Amino acid sequence: MKFKQFISSRGPVLALFVALMYGILVFAIYFTGYHAMPNNIDKLTVTVVNQDKNSKQLAKQIKKALPYNHIKSTTDLGKAKQQLNKRKTYLIIDIPKNFSKDVSANKQPNFNFYINESTQTSIVSAMKSTATTLGNSVNQKLTIQKGTLMIAKPQLAKLSTELKQEQATAQTKLAQEKQTIAAAPANQQAALTAKLKQQTGASESSAKTAATNKKNQIISSATKEATPLANNIKVKIHRENKVKEGLNYSLAPFIANLAIYLGALIGTLLLYGTYAKFAPIIGRFKSFANLEITMVLISIIASAIVTWAITAMMGLGTSQYLNLWLTHMLMIFASLNFNSILMLLMGQIGSSINIFFTMLQVVAGAGMIPLATMNGFFSAIHGLMPMYYGVSADFNAMYGGTGTTSLWTGLIILTICILIINIIIVAIRKRQPMLDFSKLS
Repeated sequence: MKFKQFISSRGPVLALFVALMYGILVFAIYFTGYHAMPNNIDKLTVTVVNQDKNSKQLAKQIKKALPYNHIKSTTDLGKAKQQLNKRKTYLIIDIPKNFSKDVSANKQPNFNFYINESTQTSIVSAMKSTATTLGNSVNQKLTIQKGTLMIAKPQLAKLSTELKQEQATAQTKLAQEKQTIAAAPANQQAALTAKLKQQTGASESSAKTAATNKKNQIISSATKEATPLANNIKVKIHRENKVKEGLNYSLAPFIANLAIYLGALIGTLLLYGTYAKFAPIIGRFKSFANLEITMVLISIIASAIVTWAITAMMGLGTSQYLNLWLTHMLMIFASLNFNSILMLLMGQIGSSINIFFTMLQVVAGAGMIPLATMNGFFSAIHGLMPMYYGVSADFNAMYGGTGTTSLWTGLIILTICILIINIIIVAIRKRQPMLDFSKLS
């Protein structure tokens, strides 16, 4: 009987509800959020840089072979690199100057690919795969074409000589036939001329067909012989903003900001209890002011120590530490206030919904997949998530990239908006609800 009362009380019922809700919702978030990879890879932008005016046809063939919808073309490698550093493009395919000339001169020119490693590991992997596949394909085609020409050239020259000899023989025979017709009776010359013309046309057509067939046979045979020849070009992948080997380094910006956000999530729950305790004593506005001052101090101190630990484990320098410290300080303060919205509005129960928002942060924060490949929902909410700014800024600070200042600005604006929302909630919510666990029985 007691067990029946126990299991039918509010606590077990709520626990079952939470287990079902989070089990389904969290799976749905990650399952739909990461569906973008690799299905949406074709949404990424790549750039073809052609610095060789004689390789226009090759550039067209490359663009046609690429599995991407957004392909830029330019002759300026410098500007393309700037776009790569800004993550406006994810792969540069560079045909250098005198490329076709060097190939024809039996030299081994570079066929260059530029990849920005300061981005999501899934994208780096996809771009490296594209570079390797495309490079090998172009290399094979150029090798076979050049080898075929080298092997077939003597045979084609011989064929050309034979055709000229046959044409000369045919011309001599034609002249003799014309002389014979001229010596024939006048009433027979017209018929003989028509017959000669018909025979000559048939002979020329037959000769052309035979010559074409023989030429195709020579090229086909030469292509088979050319296939196993040595590589004709050198495929070179340039790693921009290099990242050390290891998944831990590739995921470091994501892991660092997830850890910071989780710390802020738990910290908000503890700080709310203090705020709710002092609000009736000193007033909710003064208690809220003290709460914000405390958050600022925690952000400064915690970010300094956490960033020191991160830089020490990753072997980063002083300049990187300063940028990371500022990013993490803004990130912690923004996250504490972000999680405070539901706490101030709903009390401790708001923490359970904050966990749900944490799951959204993981996908929309763009630590695993870039913004360009996200589905419509996560693409729409990414700007409202503190983790997005933190992850992107950390990629820049740890490995290189531009736009950090605009990311800081965006995070500051988001934090100000959150602060305004919290102030409005404090003004409206005169009493803070505290969850009484004894009432769950």
